[in-house]
Amino acid sequence: MNTPPETVIQGAAATAPPGPQATAPAPARQRTLLLVDDEESILSALKRVFRRDGYQVITATSGALGLEALTRQPVDVILSDQRMPGMTGIEFLREARRLYPHTLRMTLSGYTDLQSIIEAVNEGAVYKFLTKPWDDELLRSHVAHAFEQSELAAENVRLWAAVQQANHELALANERLEHMVRDEGERRKAMQNAAGASRDALDGFPMAVFGIGADGALAYVNRQAVLQWPEWSSALGAEPEPAMQQVLASLMHTPQPPDPQGRQTTIEGRHARAWICPLKGQEQPLGHLLLVQLLPDAVAAEGVPA
Repeated sequence: MNTPPETVIQGAAATAPPGPQATAPAPARQRTLLLVDDEESILSALKRVFRRDGYQVITATSGALGLEALTRQPVDVILSDQRMPGMTGIEFLREARRLYPHTLRMTLSGYTDLQSIIEAVNEGAVYKFLTKPWDDELLRSHVAHAFEQSELAAENVRLWAAVQQANHELALANERLEHMVRDEGERRKAMQNAAGASRDALDGFPMAVFGIGADGALAYVNRQAVLQWPEWSSALGAEPEPAMQQVLASLMHTPQPPDPQGRQTTIEGRHARAWICPLKGQEQPLGHLLLVQLLPDAVAAEGVPA
């Protein structure tokens, strides 16, 4: 169905599920799209639109059947009609968000009840509102971006968990060393080996990692930090650059515990997502890890708040 460009109202992304620096990671399974509309002809037309994109497409003719489909298999993106008998599209997507917050939820409808749309967008139930009739290529582009956003969010959760696990294991290693290694020389060697292993692990991260010591000095940078933020990395051993200090100050005021999705921001004109992770020592804090992930242009252009 080809018409002039449709109206788009955009809201928040998935809450549980945002990837590495430049492109969204390859999905571990086939991308799955759920289409919900009470008109079979519309569902058939939409399936034809997405036939070339390689998605696994599931259809449902009501909100209730859409919720039932969600119980049977994982779904990444939902595209739902608004005006349906029994349960409106907004009501269906609110319930889908409550039960499956990792999904990206979009509404496609000719029914423009702006108040309910605005409320749903503001509360995060709807990622985008698109109007009928639609332009095939624009609709494919919107759905492709939704899949990228979903995969980026899932990868961010995975990477955050990896950082937390590495931090936890380092703390356990330090604790074991305190209790098991008495000789100062052996302890120093063991701690150097543990530190070297930790640095090697952080060097493999697909995002910039900066270590800030308890004294506020920049104590560590990984390979991506040197490549992506050379001016920041040049301050190694000294006080961080002013732009980094601004990012640190902003993240320090983020409510705890930290959000696995990090905070989306613009740093020196570059779209990025940033995290801060405290480093805990035996008796006192050792400082913080600052993680900065450059966002791909397509995702940054969506303007989704962190």
